[in-house]
Amino acid sequence: MSAQPWTGLQIETGFFPLSFFLYLCTPTIIIDGVACQRPWGVHYFQLPPGPHSVTIFFQYIWMPQCGANSINVTIHEGYVSRIKYEMPPWMFAKGSLRELPPYVPQK
Repeated sequence: MSAQPWTGLQIETGFFPLSFFLYLCTPTIIIDGVACQRPWGVHYFQLPPGPHSVTIFFQYIWMPQCGANSINVTIHEGYVSRIKYEMPPWMFAKGSLRELPPYVPQK
């Protein structure tokens, strides 16, 4: 019996290097209405194939959803879809959220 390939989503969060004070903030990632907080960096979420909605933001001083942005991503069986969220230095701007090419995980 062979193992099924891992299917899911890789999310990378980051910010402009001179905005080092953002290390004190923790991004909130909402996938299909389910929220979780993860530190800045790369995170993996095992999800079923199909369309998924992703929103990312963080709380900053008096702004509860600073840098909020959303994307819809389709996950295919046996592939890991990837998205990247980057916060620019201007705190009133949306974070940049883009889809990267998917990859097939190694067995």
